[in-house]
Amino acid sequence: MSENKKDTAVETNEVQEVQLNVQHISFATQIIDAASERGGFKGPELSSVGQLRDLFAEFVKQNTPNEESTEDSVEETAEASK
Repeated sequence: MSENKKDTAVETNEVQEVQLNVQHISFATQIIDAASERGGFKGPELSSVGQLRDLFAEFVKQNTPNEESTEDSVEETAEASK
């Protein structure tokens, strides 16, 4: 019986590969926009959060076939959360 416990422990310690795609980065950009509009960041944090948001937005823009629809959908989501 202790043999089974050891096997289970080994299985749970395995690291699974993380799957991240453009859609996830787009969602992160939308979350930053919503949190910013709701006052979720303090003044000193705004610069670094803004830089990260711009980096995410540019990544999505460069890795999406139709650039206009992605940018519009990010803006529409931000406006809808107002």
